[in-house]
Amino acid sequence: MKSKNIIFMMALFGLVACGKDGGGSGSGGGSVTQAAAREMVEAAPGSYYAILRPVNIYSNGFIPYGSAMFTLQGDQLSVSTSMDDDQAVPHRQTLHIGTRCPTQADDSNGDGFVDYEEAMKVVGSALMPLDDDLNSQLGGKDLYPRGRAMTYKKVVSLSKVNADLWKADEDPSDNVMKLSNGQGIGFEGRVVLAHGTAPQSSFPTSLAAHPGEQPHISLPVVCGVLKKIN
Repeated sequence: MKSKNIIFMMALFGLVACGKDGGGSGSGGGSVTQAAAREMVEAAPGSYYAILRPVNIYSNGFIPYGSAMFTLQGDQLSVSTSMDDDQAVPHRQTLHIGTRCPTQADDSNGDGFVDYEEAMKVVGSALMPLDDDLNSQLGGKDLYPRGRAMTYKKVVSLSKVNADLWKADEDPSDNVMKLSNGQGIGFEGRVVLAHGTAPQSSFPTSLAAHPGEQPHISLPVVCGVLKKIN
């Protein structure tokens, strides 16, 4: 599985460029306000691909890499992710409104790690939790894929996804956003972020976590920006 994923990513490496204009981390600094101001339009049919590169590269002794693919054909949306990782822990993964991935420049408290809260300031609100039920932001019950050699695939109706996104926001205080009626996700340029590694004695107590999670489970591990490839 690892060799297959690595070969596939290398084949597409030239197609999905590094840095802020490609599928990678981008430059440090800035915020998600520019992304939030973008027009939210329905995604065009085709495939959107991201190479998922390390965020906290020294978090577990193994450098994780992965990929994400969103393919839209008519009303059918297929979402797949994979990650080469040696940690048998759940990997929270989410599609965010932002346009770039966090880097070490976003470690605002200087503790050596980009934690959950620092990452959220960059990637912005979540549009789709990539969990057990893509038809509902709340329906997946936080059931996420687990390592090692994580793989994930779901096929859903985009119209059902949109219907859920257009509902009233039941909890405006959380990091999951809703869209106005008629707005689309617009997969181009959106961020895919995955979290989760094993606990380490070297992790500082300053690591912030997602509500209800331990800091090592919330720690961002890989991230990429979706680009349309066909």
